Amino acid sequence: IHISVVDFRVMDGKTSVILFEPAACSAFGPALLALRTKAALEREQLPDCYFAMVELDIQRSSSECGIFSLALAKKLQLEFMNLVKIHEDNICERLCGEEPFLPSDKADRYLPVSFYKHTQGVQRLNEYVEANPAAGSSIVNKKNETLYERFDNNAVMLNDKKLSISAHKKRIAEYKSLLKS
Repeated sequence: IHISVVDFRVMDGKTSVILFEPAACSAFGPALLALRTKAALEREQLPDCYFAMVELDIQRSSSECGIFSLALAKKLQLEFMNLVKIHEDNICERLCGEEPFLPSDKADRYLPVSFYKHTQGVQRLNEYVEANPAAGSSIVNKKNETLYERFDNNAVMLNDKKLSISAHKKRIAEYKSLLKS
């Protein structure tokens, strides 16, 4: 099973549907989910509907797609105004061009720093900050941490690689929140 998150926007009578993929789009699960989503939209024959898949490549674990997608869904709602350009470019068919999806290095130009808060690998974090230098010093949480401070405060070593477990901590916090409600 694989989980991603979809955002849509209706602009001037046209509908933009964007699937945001937390993992790499070259993996089997994400590719199959995108194919099924696209097929479902085509089957419904929605007029003036434009579909795109956006690769974030922030997930390194094999089982965190659900919590990543939940976190991304919250960001999509909170960052509503900052996503106008990506939807406009999708509707104008400028987003992916001839590619099957928008690769992470191109997605970085569209997405705010909050989307990268749970990035699990430091290399991917470096790529985002290289494309968006101001993001390196941006505060990303209530603790006044930057992306790198937050990464370091949630990092563990696994197979000689430094990985953030913030998504795992977020899942536990969400479970506890549900138990209280």
